[in-house]
Amino acid sequence: MVEGTAPHPGEVVAEVQRAVIEAAGAQWWRCSDAQVRDAVVTLEAVASTLEAARLRLLAEADRRDVGAPSGAASTAEWSAHATNTRPEKAGARVALAAALDGPLTVTAGRLSAGAITLDHAQVVHRTIDRLAPGVDDVTRAEAEQFLLEHAETLDPRRLARVGHRLRARLDPGADDQMARDEDAQTRTNAFAMTQDDDGTWWLSGTLDPVAGQSVHDALTAHAAPHPAVDGVPDQRPARQRLADALVHICERALAGRDGEPAARPRPRLVVSTTLPALLVGPGVPGVDGGTLSCGHPVSLETVRMLACDGEVVPVLVDGAGQPLDVGQTVYAFPPRIRAAIIERDRGCTFGGCTRPASWCDLHHLTSYRSGGPTSERNGCCLCGFHHRLVHRQGWRGELVGTTVVWHPPDGRSPHVPPPPWQPALDRLVTRWLGRNPHLRPSLT
Repeated sequence: MVEGTAPHPGEVVAEVQRAVIEAAGAQWWRCSDAQVRDAVVTLEAVASTLEAARLRLLAEADRRDVGAPSGAASTAEWSAHATNTRPEKAGARVALAAALDGPLTVTAGRLSAGAITLDHAQVVHRTIDRLAPGVDDVTRAEAEQFLLEHAETLDPRRLARVGHRLRARLDPGADDQMARDEDAQTRTNAFAMTQDDDGTWWLSGTLDPVAGQSVHDALTAHAAPHPAVDGVPDQRPARQRLADALVHICERALAGRDGEPAARPRPRLVVSTTLPALLVGPGVPGVDGGTLSCGHPVSLETVRMLACDGEVVPVLVDGAGQPLDVGQTVYAFPPRIRAAIIERDRGCTFGGCTRPASWCDLHHLTSYRSGGPTSERNGCCLCGFHHRLVHRQGWRGELVGTTVVWHPPDGRSPHVPPPPWQPALDRLVTRWLGRNPHLRPSLT
């Protein structure tokens, strides 16, 4: 190879292959815990860079139509056969490769740098690709940048929910389309039970978001860990506790007992929305619909339908005559403060934990014994595992804005929560409405 010239791509691929084979056979037992942790993170970033290289090559193959000589109808069909991979995913990969090679060059750069994963890139692509046709190029670029900023701290599922809300707020007809999609989802609800030869039952099915959330909340209300009489912790894994909860609910229905046990909370479906969302009519761009407790967005039509026979609980997050603070008067969090904390946190606040709020306790950030008030600003959600860990190891929680940062007892870097995406989305929508003043919603 001549000095100063780039190596031939074939040589690069061979070198990458050798390096990957060496990494696969590495003797990780020789490394310290810290080195193992760092290697896991580093190799995940390397995998993203490798995915970016694969997609760039796939885009080149698509441009050349390399599958034509073999009689393949498309690059997707050829690549699925040539690489022996899932054909149902090949089309999406080719489409993503073309997008990263074209309009989503910023996303391609983040993937190449290992800053995001392939799943994140797919979420960005699906979100931008499904924006309403009337969304201008400037807003599309801002939307891509907005998603990428939060892709580094949100997992792909949460980022997809943010993308879903972004699309809805930039489309005057999005709420109507979302309502139609929800109607279609309810028609695909299905549940099946099949019995194996040994008598074991296998359960499978699909539920729309609202129905699934109802079943989830009903089960989790009965699936909390329960220690034995002698104080031994509940040894059942979460999956077993959910199964036991399902059987318990069905047994109570068969026995004709409609009331709830005194020791259990009455399960309820919680849907959050805002006053402007309830005041404006459907089809108004830039206005949020509702949100299930899992974080999935639903249409205004669904919110209004559920509100017809639901309980409206106002959650105050500031004074307004009823500050969410009872100081040192009580230890337990009253219902109104509890509702505000759950609405803010939506689940366990410990970094990386995805347990829902229905599985969580409320924790005083500054302990009650140390003079900490029983207030919205001094409370947070913690699942049972992390609640015990915080008390046992001495982690310190701090509310920064509307998110809780956990500081470890040994002075290491704190668990910093993802940056709040809602204000950034509001700013993006405001700029979009400024460029399209005829779309501005009116609350009068």
